[in-house]
Amino acid sequence: MMRDLTMRQTAPAGFPSTGKSGESSLAGRILASRPQTLLILNVILIAAMAIAYPANFATQANFSAVLLNAAQSGILVVGMMILMIGGAFDLSIGSTLALSGVVAGALVGWLGYPAELGILAGIATGAAAGLVNGLIVTRLGINPLIATLATLSIYRSLTQLIGASGVTPISNAFKFYGQVKFLGLQSPFWVMLVIVVLGAWAVARTKVFRQYYFIGGNARAAQLSGINVPRLTLMAFVLMGALAGLAGVLAAARLNSAVVSAGIGVELSVITATVLGGASLKGGEGTIIGGVLGVLFIALVQNAMIINGIGVFWQGMIIGLVLLLAVSLNRFKQRSAR
Repeated sequence: MMRDLTMRQTAPAGFPSTGKSGESSLAGRILASRPQTLLILNVILIAAMAIAYPANFATQANFSAVLLNAAQSGILVVGMMILMIGGAFDLSIGSTLALSGVVAGALVGWLGYPAELGILAGIATGAAAGLVNGLIVTRLGINPLIATLATLSIYRSLTQLIGASGVTPISNAFKFYGQVKFLGLQSPFWVMLVIVVLGAWAVARTKVFRQYYFIGGNARAAQLSGINVPRLTLMAFVLMGALAGLAGVLAAARLNSAVVSAGIGVELSVITATVLGGASLKGGEGTIIGGVLGVLFIALVQNAMIINGIGVFWQGMIIGLVLLLAVSLNRFKQRSAR
């Protein structure tokens, strides 16, 4: 009885609720429904680009390219959203992605192991990297920012030590898993779709993953109510690492090449998409669907910039500005709720 009462009192705004929202203003309602807002923005952007550039944008080949490019971040955003709902995040995912791809590529391309074993080894490498991150945060009590900033450098150095100049080509059997097509779309998109569906269902419907909302909302109260906060935090980091490993393996298979520079800067776009999708830097808010819509929005913006001939260096600036805008919206939402 006491546990249920504590949970109800500490349930954060991002937790699914059947009650009526207290937001009364139009802006408040829009900000409180971030996935719907992102869906509208995506539709507007698609319509505008289709009208302005029908020959370049509104083609099956271009839409397939957008979805394929969004697949990597779509896989990563599931793990990042769970982490951020629980009040943490992981800056080392790009390095973990590269390390996993190089390990898989080295086993298959250099040592001649079967492609399936290399894929499993790459995912296991990512999970192990996530385990290390989680142990540093939960056992040593180091802030996730400092912990994963340190392992970002460590994992990238390990990648360079193992892969040297990279592994290319790997093997035809290995590249099959990243290049096979179904309904005109390559396998990374379909893997992302499965991960997103499972992640959205788990966060919305299962008791274990719904507990992350309470951890992010008030970790102390969650601990007192009987939730094992360190164990769940560790599990979230391991899941994030495994998903980064999967994304790294798929990237290497797609290109039939494992490069040490893979994943550089991916953490910025993933965190941006996660915050756009409704996650709060303080934790306790967000949905998987919102994060995926954030990924799609960023992919469409990048595609629009490419079609308009905007240089790659400007693209990073735009993504940074989008992140600042998303954080500013969260601040506005918090102030309007007071």
